Amino acid sequence: MIHGLYIRSRPKAKWHLISTSVSVEIAAKDKNNILSQAKIEGNEKMEVAIKTFNSSFYIPEFLTEITEQKLMFN
Repeated sequence: MIHGLYIRSRPKAKWHLISTSVSVEIAAKDKNNILSQAKIEGNEKMEVAIKTFNSSFYIPEFLTEITEQKLMFN
């Protein structure tokens, strides 16, 4: 499984891929780091989401919608 880390700065903007990871722990850690950095810079509307894919060939750079997924930690 490949985990894509997506951000968007406005509520109606598209999601932009910024990072990928094979580890859900690292993806969650990166998500928390990005959110804390955004708050330091004054961007309170920043949203970060993790989307899981079966293969790296199917990871799109932009998404219009991301549904909530439960992350599975091993």
